[in-house]
Amino acid sequence: MRNKSGFTLMELMVVIAILAIISALGLPSFINWRNEAKLRDAVSLLRGDMEMAKLRAVRENDFVAILFNANGYTVFVDDGAGGGGRGNWSPAGTELVLQNRQMPAGVTIDVADSDMFANDRTRFNGRGRIGNQGVVTLNAAGSQRELDMDNRFGRITIN
Repeated sequence: MRNKSGFTLMELMVVIAILAIISALGLPSFINWRNEAKLRDAVSLLRGDMEMAKLRAVRENDFVAILFNANGYTVFVDDGAGGGGRGNWSPAGTELVLQNRQMPAGVTIDVADSDMFANDRTRFNGRGRIGNQGVVTLNAAGSQRELDMDNRFGRITIN
């Protein structure tokens, strides 16, 4: 008499086909969730860096500037150290760069679509007030989030 334990090739193929269909249905949702998580993380990092810039401006009692580009941003104390002019919007000389952050893969700062500051930049003064008000828009695979700095007191909100 033959031993009939185990799976037949046909049963194994049916199980593999069912798993392939289930994974094909779930993959787009997973990719969308991953892109949303990257975007939330990037917005949170930007907000945290901007809050840090505001606090550092108060601590130093000087300008702390933030320069934006499509792939990231630079935060620095704009005090004119090392030959650069104070408040000249350029991290020249020995001015302290606090953060030079690149956006995660797939996340960009939409400098064209943002209701942004003059020349894609802003800064906090020694009292923690924002110089150029506006909205920074971040995009990731069709989704977007905004950081709103549209008040003179330096309050930063996520929309």
